[in-house]
This record gives sequence, structure tokens and C-alpha cells, in this order.
Amino acid sequence: MERCVYFVVSQTGTCFSRLLQLFNRAEYNHVSLSLDDSLDRLYSFGRQCLYFPLAAGFVREQPHYGIYCQYSDTRCAVYRVPVRAREFWNLHQSIRQFEQQEWRFRYNFAGLLAIQAGIPLHRRRHFVCSQFVAYVLEQSGLHLFDKDYSLVRPQDFMRIPHAELVYQGPLNAYPHPGHAPAPLYSSSWDRMYVM
Repeated sequence: MERCVYFVVSQTGTCFSRLLQLFNRAEYNHVSLSLDDSLDRLYSFGRQCLYFPLAAGFVREQPHYGIYCQYSDTRCAVYRVPVRAREFWNLHQSIRQFEQQEWRFRYNFAGLLAIQAGIPLHRRRHFVCSQFVAYVLEQSGLHLFDKDYSLVRPQDFMRIPHAELVYQGPLNAYPHPGHAPAPLYSSSWDRMYVM
């Protein structure tokens, strides 16, 4: 049975994302992975504290909470890629490993420079958003890029040959199937430390 995974490439408009946009000259500078079309849970690497971008690592994002709520004009493009059931299961297991040990992972600030220079840089437990998504795909048996996972950029997800663009526009206007999801965290204090 075939399943689908979803890549959400986005541009929030934060100072950090605008700085990345200045260097990359790309429309989108962040990528997240979702295992279903509701996009209720997005997995990536990014800021863990809403007001302090240097506190960054593995994050579970939601379109209506955290950074996306703060920057409600976030633009995005959503791509769907079909995968085999076994690859989907492997991907789910790989993400679970990150979730179970999330405190061990950090944002790969040095990796941003290495990507710009075209130099593969593998730092244990350190990723930028695109490295993380490419890494878990590779670990799951999905080899979608013709380069090392550490050199993958968010815009590369838009160039996957069999990726289908299913939505482009404001993230908060994405047509979510069903009802609005419950927040991942119970209090506003907890939400402040997400993304």
C-alpha cells in the first residue's frame, strides 16, 4: 500500500529567516516534514524558544501555534511525495527516535556556513531543517537527492521529480481536513518554548 509524506517549505519573516533569504536568495528558507495531509504535526529543526532564536534544535511545529501564530503571514508551499508502506513506517520510526531523545539534538549553525560553501559537514546530533528532513528520509530508505544530506537546502525539496505541489500560499489558510488540532502543549508557557 502506498502512503504519502508532505514537505512544507516556508518563509516566516523572522529576522533570522530574512537574513537567510538575503544569503540564499531563495523564496523559502525553512522545510518541515509531515506524515499526513492535515499538517497537524510538522517535524523539523528550528527555534525552540519563540523569542530567542539561538535556542534551537529538534521541534514539532503546528501551523496555528508558536512561531507560525506569531508570524501569521508565513508563506509556504506544500509538496506531496508518494512512498511505499515500508519506507513510511521506517520514517515514522526514525522520527520517534528524535522525539524520544530530543534534548540531545542541537541546531547546526556551522552547517549553515558549510551548506553555503558546498562543504559536507556531519556533526553528531546537529542539524539544520533541511539536513534533518533529508537525513530521516535517507535513514528510511528514501534517497531523493543526488548529494550528501548535509548539503540539501529547503528549495531542493521543491525540485524532487515526483513531488506534487498541493498548496501554495499563506500557511494559516492551508485547507486543513477535519477540525483544528489541539495544541501539543498545555499552557502558554510551554508553547513559548516551541519553535
